[in-house]
Amino acid sequence: MDYIKDLVAGNANQEHVHQKFVKYSKGAFSGPAVTVKKAGNSLKINGSYEYADTLAGLILRSISGKIGAAGNILSKNEIKSGLAVKSKKKLGIYNTEIKGEADAKELLDLYDSNKEATFYLDLQSDKAKLKTKKKPPRSGSEKDEEFFSATLDASMADAVANGICFDCAKKDYKEMRITHEFTISELVIPEEYKNDPAKARLNAKRRGTIKRKTEVDGAVQETEKPLLV
Repeated sequence: MDYIKDLVAGNANQEHVHQKFVKYSKGAFSGPAVTVKKAGNSLKINGSYEYADTLAGLILRSISGKIGAAGNILSKNEIKSGLAVKSKKKLGIYNTEIKGEADAKELLDLYDSNKEATFYLDLQSDKAKLKTKKKPPRSGSEKDEEFFSATLDASMADAVANGICFDCAKKDYKEMRITHEFTISELVIPEEYKNDPAKARLNAKRRGTIKRKTEVDGAVQETEKPLLV
């Protein structure tokens, strides 16, 4: 589920957004990054792991008919799908492998009904192709802005602009790049978890700031907002 849009739009008080920040302690962190380029009748997109899930949802909302899907879904709850071929649980997280062909709407329903899950899927249709790595990078590793790559039909340009650069004034573009930086200054731990380090980490809210930088055909816009998630 696209937590980035909820975060920037001020809708951060949701469990699926909070789950994305459980891994963060105090400090400054390089956040989600994505680059979109128009090339003839196609859009070429690549970015960090946080945007792989966003692209999956964007593609599923933009097409109809059959679509090939293969990859992993990471979730706190068990995933029920006819495409599931294997599922295992480790450290409280289900890793469900899916593979096959399904109606795009059916897969979108699965996506929308599992907001707290993260979808690392290869998708293939006549108008869209998404190729992604199947598990997130290790914490503290160098930012991988080639975690996924996508080639979309140019007819999806507006959907991409509205989904990824939703706060950009300019929607007609040749190239856009969006980056974020999170600064966590405080972990706000509920009183009942202060003597339980494991539960404190899972339930603490992260307070700080989020910086968002958008570059659309050379026009740069930077914003900074308070963060409590």
